[in-house]
Amino acid sequence: MDSSHDDSSSDERGTSTDTNNNQDRRNYHRHTNQQIQRLEAYFKECPHPDDLQRRQLGEELNLKPKQIKFWFQNKRTQAKSHSERVDNAVLRAENMRMRRENEAMEDALKNVVCGPCSGRGFGREEKQRNIQKLRAENAFLKREFERYSNFLAQQGGHSMPSVDAFTYPRGPSTYGSTSNNRRASYGTSSNHLPQPSCSLRGPYARGNISLNQPHQLSQMEKLVMFETAAKAVAEVMNLIQMEELWKKSSIDNRLVIDPTNYEKCFGKISHFKGPSGRPESSKEVVVVQMDARNLVDMFLDTEKWARLFPTIVNEAKTMHVLDSMDNGRQTLARVIYEQMHILSPLVPPREFIILRSCQQMEENVWMIADVSCNLPNVEFNSMAPICTKHPSGVLIEALPNRCSKVTWIEHVEVSDKMRPHRLYRDLFLYGGLGYGARRWTVTLERMCERLHLSSISDLPNNDYAGVVQTIEGRRSVLKLGERMLKDFAWMIKMEDKLDFAQQSETNNSGVTIAMRLNHEAGQPPGLILCAGSSLCLPLPPPQVYDFLRNLDIRHQWDVLCNGNSVTEAARFVTGTDTNNNVNFIQASSGGDNNSKLMILQDGFIDALGGMVVYAPMDLKTAAAAISGQVDPSAIPILPSGFIISRDGRPSSAEDPDGGSSTLLTVAFQILVCDPDNCTNFNLEESATTVNTVISSTVQRIKRMLNCD
Repeated sequence: MDSSHDDSSSDERGTSTDTNNNQDRRNYHRHTNQQIQRLEAYFKECPHPDDLQRRQLGEELNLKPKQIKFWFQNKRTQAKSHSERVDNAVLRAENMRMRRENEAMEDALKNVVCGPCSGRGFGREEKQRNIQKLRAENAFLKREFERYSNFLAQQGGHSMPSVDAFTYPRGPSTYGSTSNNRRASYGTSSNHLPQPSCSLRGPYARGNISLNQPHQLSQMEKLVMFETAAKAVAEVMNLIQMEELWKKSSIDNRLVIDPTNYEKCFGKISHFKGPSGRPESSKEVVVVQMDARNLVDMFLDTEKWARLFPTIVNEAKTMHVLDSMDNGRQTLARVIYEQMHILSPLVPPREFIILRSCQQMEENVWMIADVSCNLPNVEFNSMAPICTKHPSGVLIEALPNRCSKVTWIEHVEVSDKMRPHRLYRDLFLYGGLGYGARRWTVTLERMCERLHLSSISDLPNNDYAGVVQTIEGRRSVLKLGERMLKDFAWMIKMEDKLDFAQQSETNNSGVTIAMRLNHEAGQPPGLILCAGSSLCLPLPPPQVYDFLRNLDIRHQWDVLCNGNSVTEAARFVTGTDTNNNVNFIQASSGGDNNSKLMILQDGFIDALGGMVVYAPMDLKTAAAAISGQVDPSAIPILPSGFIISRDGRPSSAEDPDGGSSTLLTVAFQILVCDPDNCTNFNLEESATTVNTVISSTVQRIKRMLNCD
């Protein structure tokens, strides 16, 4: 019986096990090949979909959002494991190579001799003694510097700031005034007008880039560069002509390069070790109001190039001009340093050394191609290059009525080490809205309209001249507004960011603060603090733009108005959209100094967002700008303002124009002390002041927009 009982129990257990296995098999879901292909394609463009994207993808593939979530989690784990294995293999090989090099160098050091005297080189102990001696001399020189500085200050001369106190700027600065003994005001211009701007260095003056003296190119190096330029031109032309090299993004339907077909034509090229490069590619076509030959000239002249893209190109410099070479078609080539930045201090700048070449393909058709190139003696601001440019460029075709058709190709590889901030993640994952071709063509279209309207000799009907009486005054105001936008865009990158425990502990406001010391002609001497904050508002960009431009409610959020209403003194339209304009604003008399203040404001809105930038100035400086008799580049201004951007989410049936949210960056500049007081000012107190100004402004704007 016992045996029978055991057998029966065993059968029951077997039956139970089989039932559980059958149930497990019933619950197990295997994705179809079609589902897997769609998920794989989506993963390549967006490895971290949010809840809305998972839900939309689940509806498309007839899967539950939780299944989508688990698939992406598993896929990310697999990709990470594969990446780690590849990276480990690369690191092991690199480690072995470095070990062999180290052993070879140790053997060489044992027998090293001094070249000039053939004597034995310094040993390790002797080197340490020399280093200690140099450190002692350096400390002595610092003490002497401080002693002479204090002596000069006591004698009534200009005191010298400590060499360790500040970092000197590599770019533009403009004008405002505050002092430590009164409330901060990102305020008024100087009462004395500047000298002409022959010595000014603005954001596209090329003296500010950290480059060692480039070496002279040998004839062989030039030949290699021309060969590289010819290949880049050929590749960009293929990208324009061969439709099979492009496909529509599975996320937002923009045109992106098909990696499979691209590798068949050009091979797989990566400038980063391991699978750590993220490609960004896009293609756009636009017709602009500019003569094709003038447009080609602006692409080849870095100063004009920076002016054409003032809100993208921060700095540019032509490092080498290569002689033209004629191999059937004339090729003009330049080696150019370029730094780009947009939108927020949370977005790091991108730096390139590019080889730019221009060929006239046929009558009235030009090809301009860019490709990254290596150049000795160049120091990037970042520790290592974070992006590289594959052959990219534009095809410019002349059209009647002095217009041009521009086909823009952008193909960049970005290191995965450069992860965008969460606020801007979607904007860069969908590359057409970050640094992609869409941003370039939208900016090009807007700037061509602006340059055309700036060059006309009569006042347009859409303008309100107001206090500006002459066409020279109008041109002066337009140029000053253009410079103000450029200066603000340069400042927003905030290279020398500071970390103040007081702000992070008490306010937690997300305010970034940077500092620079101005010492250049035509700019306010002294220390300037820049503060910026980025946030997301659940409103479309045009609504936010209209709010910031509304003069009826400006006094409720702008500290410059001091609670007083404002009126428009002049307005000049800068584009086909009359909302894009430059205007002078004057605060009404409130029994204080604000009645003597005027505000110059420049703003635009386009398909990707917009900017509202303004700078206060006293009446004398404003009169100089309005007169047209003073070089606008010499008029001192200190711009503050707002950058408005779409959030980068793909469009939907309910919202065909894209995401309904706005990424807003607010940035102010304050002159906290002049040179005579730089050694005495309280940095923590000034940082608290500028932090309070920007935080309170943000809170007032959010409250007025019902976004608390």
